[in-house]
Amino acid sequence: MRLKIIRRDLPLKHVMTVFRGTISRIRTVVVELEQDGLRGYGETYEDPHWGVSIEDMTLALEGCRELAAGHALADPHAFIRHLEPSLKGNKAATTAIEMAACDLWGKLRNAPLWRIWSYDAHRPLPLSSYTLGLDSLFRILEKYNEQPDWPIYRVKLGSRDDMEILRELRKRTAAPFRLDVNGCWTYQQAIDYLPELNELNIELIEQPLHPDDLEGMKKFKAACSIPLIADESCRCEEDISKCVGLFDGVNLKPVKFGGLNPTRKAIDRAVSLGLKTMIGNTIESTIAASAMSQFARKVDYIYIDGPLLIDRKIGSGVSLDHGRILMSRECGTGVVMQVR
Repeated sequence: MRLKIIRRDLPLKHVMTVFRGTISRIRTVVVELEQDGLRGYGETYEDPHWGVSIEDMTLALEGCRELAAGHALADPHAFIRHLEPSLKGNKAATTAIEMAACDLWGKLRNAPLWRIWSYDAHRPLPLSSYTLGLDSLFRILEKYNEQPDWPIYRVKLGSRDDMEILRELRKRTAAPFRLDVNGCWTYQQAIDYLPELNELNIELIEQPLHPDDLEGMKKFKAACSIPLIADESCRCEEDISKCVGLFDGVNLKPVKFGGLNPTRKAIDRAVSLGLKTMIGNTIESTIAASAMSQFARKVDYIYIDGPLLIDRKIGSGVSLDHGRILMSRECGTGVVMQVR
């Protein structure tokens, strides 16, 4: 099997602000695995806040070349175990190469992953939300006007203007809002906002309080009837059980767990504990979005709008039609690279 590492800088259509800073591009690593004339692709992104750098990912992946060259892919689990000495626990690098291995494995078996995993073909696909990044009110309304008829909006919050932003958006649409606070509210802010939030058709709130504020989360959950979803409070499989009693559900991004198969396990674990499940790609290309779409028939909430936020197309696969998921007809994760 041949391993190729492709570094891509993905410019954003709009500068995006989150509580960790402002970004105008995303640095990603794409892994290509080739065997028997077929190619599988995986992707992950740099996140300095969590200590994830392009350089560290690339170094770990470079160390996998020789091991991959002597391996014929039959099982992604076994393949990743084979690479563990070189990956050295780098979850981001592991995610990219495991995703590529799953894509290639599906293509070798001539079927999409969701079908191989026996997910219910008759279960309706959920709608994907569209993300409105944290910004000034004027800029957020500009972004909204670019997609004014989306059925669900994921609104990033964490400024002193949060409630004004929601009020102005609500004047323009009756669509449900999914709020992503990234832990920026204090308990008192969350409690003060709650009466108005109850009137604004909020579908869920993702990570309202800082992950360390366990007592505040416990009290807020007791007071809040809006579903609460953990993100920063759920960074690994061991965290899932800790979210019971504090949240109603968990956001299970594959980069937290080291790939698609570990994410499948995490989803099953969350469901067994009575938690709702959310999955999504961050600001990644169609490679990661197509991989996430394989879970669409399994999870409660999904957002795979990352490619719509990027000003460069590097692959084809899953697409969205005003929130409706249009699954790729390709095998594996469904992605096809157009520029190599």
